[in-house]
Amino acid sequence: MTNRLELRRGMSIMELVVGMVILAIIGMALTRIMVSQARYFDHQKTANRARNVSRGPLNRVVSDLRMVEAQGGIEAASATSVTARVPFAIGLVCVTNSNGTQISLLPVDSAMYAAPGYSGYAWRDGQGQYHYRMAGSFKDDNAGDLAACTASGVATLTANKGKVVRVTPKMSDTASIGTPVFLVRIIKYEFKPSVAIPGSVGLFRTVVSTGTEEELSGPYANDAKFRFYVGSSTSPQAAPPADLSRLRGLELNMTGLSETTPRGAIERQKAPFVTAVFFKNRLN
Repeated sequence: MTNRLELRRGMSIMELVVGMVILAIIGMALTRIMVSQARYFDHQKTANRARNVSRGPLNRVVSDLRMVEAQGGIEAASATSVTARVPFAIGLVCVTNSNGTQISLLPVDSAMYAAPGYSGYAWRDGQGQYHYRMAGSFKDDNAGDLAACTASGVATLTANKGKVVRVTPKMSDTASIGTPVFLVRIIKYEFKPSVAIPGSVGLFRTVVSTGTEEELSGPYANDAKFRFYVGSSTSPQAAPPADLSRLRGLELNMTGLSETTPRGAIERQKAPFVTAVFFKNRLN
């Protein structure tokens, strides 16, 4: 037994060196695979974040702009900002007197209705055109004016979250019983330097009458902008028309950027995103 143990040989230096070389080769291959996978996942993560920059605020922007009336809904426009009169409640005129004009509103989203920033109202004349009065105030009159609407033959839907409101100053004589009317807020959307991510561009939403500003998302590429559909044209143009009543829609170029540069890259990931919003109540 002792002789057999004495005859057993250990590992030679050469065998040890060969084993270490093989282990190093395998280790280098595994390291390259891990680095490659880490870069791939980093690229995927930053690309997803770049796409989410544009997708995040999309519903908010579109829900506002798609309600804008075609011929008088835009107050100001440029390549980087749009100021719109955004309807938030619609109804019918019940009666107009020295105290103002009473309106029976259709049921509305309670959060939208209760949000601050009332700017004015608009009513439609017999030719289908809307007239704006950007002044005054409104208040609920459910307690005392249901009877006035009923007497005028205008149904009220207060049991279904509808409202009866009074707006002041009163509408002109061109607005009679049953005239469609809506209440509006002036909302400004703007691409400008981001506060949340310095050195980049952010998308801001401002309620003009209150001055409340909110950065919806960022960062965006420096070429993020609005383009404009004018009249019956199917192609957007870079500059808004001098007569904003000819605007019929907006194209939103919202190329999102990742917040960081992925490993192995020299610049942040980009996610090109373009969509269009067309206004309501077009007569042409």
